Amino acid sequence: MAAAAAAAVARLEGREFEYLMKKRSVTIGRNSSQGSVDVSMGHSSFISRRHLEIFTAAPPPPPPAGADGPPPPPQGDPAAAAGGGGGDFYLRCLGKNGVFVDGVFQRRGAPPLQLPRV
Repeated sequence: MAAAAAAAVARLEGREFEYLMKKRSVTIGRNSSQGSVDVSMGHSSFISRRHLEIFTAAPPPPPPAGADGPPPPPQGDPAAAAGGGGGDFYLRCLGKNGVFVDGVFQRRGAPPLQLPRV
């Protein structure tokens, strides 16, 4: 399990599941005959087939050779290890019913919400 956790970008935890996020984007919703999602939340009609996406931004590209830019992050930097823009994660609502995050309603089409670090 330690090797699998080392390759994970993040760990998503729910009441009855744990999911190791091994890629930059994960789709959460309900599986159907029209396709599957990375994390299935059951068969409720309140959950869209593609309800939400959690993703991390791509790391900034390295500066061109010979260009002055910020120094690379030090070895062992957790933000660099997360593989995202400083380790920040975002939530994008894809479902027609929206989603509540910390008591705040997020609607489909709204700008991605930066998730708090835990």
